[in-house]
Amino acid sequence: MESDTIQILVLAFIAGIVLFRLYTTLGRRTGAERREPAPAQGEMPREPEQAPASPAVAPGVIGIAAVERADPNFEPGHFLQGARAAYDLIVGAFAKGDREALRGLLTPRVYDSYVATIDAREAQGGVGPEIVRLKSAEIADAGMNGDTAQVVVKFEAELAEGATGMRDARERWTFERNVRSSDPNWLLSRVQAA
Repeated sequence: MESDTIQILVLAFIAGIVLFRLYTTLGRRTGAERREPAPAQGEMPREPEQAPASPAVAPGVIGIAAVERADPNFEPGHFLQGARAAYDLIVGAFAKGDREALRGLLTPRVYDSYVATIDAREAQGGVGPEIVRLKSAEIADAGMNGDTAQVVVKFEAELAEGATGMRDARERWTFERNVRSSDPNWLLSRVQAA
């Protein structure tokens, strides 16, 4: 029984290394990639796709293990439930223009970007997106950057955008938390197209 567990752990470690090598090789930008267009009137702001925020962020098992070592209370399944709830809260607050609700969910840089987009949308009399259905959420990357744990979640959702109809949203949201802080809440620090 114990040898089976060890074998699974070894195979998971090897798979993590292979995935990391593939990611570092295939995930490099050459400068020829297409640029993401500016967000539409009701669309949430996101950053252009680029390399991971930190070289310390690693895909899969290795990254999750690093976060678990730094924060023994971290549990991927529980985190993912919280990330799904945060997605609902953030998209809902963005759609309503609820700046106060967003303040406690976003890092200051992301908050400023969202507020600027809300201000521009309201000046034009536009409306924000509403979630029709959250299709999926999965942890894509995880790791540590100093004392800051970072977990990237890939979301796929169907959004309604007023008169423009429905659209599929595929995004990678990076959540972060200082593991030395007594505050257990994770903040959204980055949004990218997936």
